Amino acid sequence: MTALFHRLDGAIMWAMGLVVIMTNLAVTVLILFLVLARFVLGWSVVGVLELATLSAMWLYMCGAVIAARNRQHLVVDFLSQALPTPRAKALHDLAVSIIMVVLSLFFMGLARDMVDWSIARPQTTAALSLPLMIPQSAIVLASALFIIYAFRDLVIAARVVLGISSREAGEL
Repeated sequence: MTALFHRLDGAIMWAMGLVVIMTNLAVTVLILFLVLARFVLGWSVVGVLELATLSAMWLYMCGAVIAARNRQHLVVDFLSQALPTPRAKALHDLAVSIIMVVLSLFFMGLARDMVDWSIARPQTTAALSLPLMIPQSAIVLASALFIIYAFRDLVIAARVVLGISSREAGEL
């Protein structure tokens, strides 16, 4: 079962990495073009900023998922490094994991409310008439993956606190 989870995680991270690379390039090229067109050529190109913003939403959300997956999203390590015993560190990790699960569920609730609003009152961008659900879908995907990785971290932290070896806990 863990082999399946590892393959699934690998596929998700491959897709996230691809999206991050593509959207990073898109944001860079679009903003560079926008600046050059506006200030060098004197052109006002409609829709370029909308495409850059859409790409940026996907870039930020996928980057946040990668950071959450690597347990680097919310890191304040001053306290965890100051804890004197491995048991205290394990309890700290468990507390952080519980907080992350709660925050991830809250984020999913906000994403659901956003989708409900978007379905009830569909909106599009001003210049290109792109549905706002395109960038909003990045938030929905990120919130779902945040929950998955938060629960993974919670299970690992609970197993460590309960005394299951860290090697076995790390296999999740």
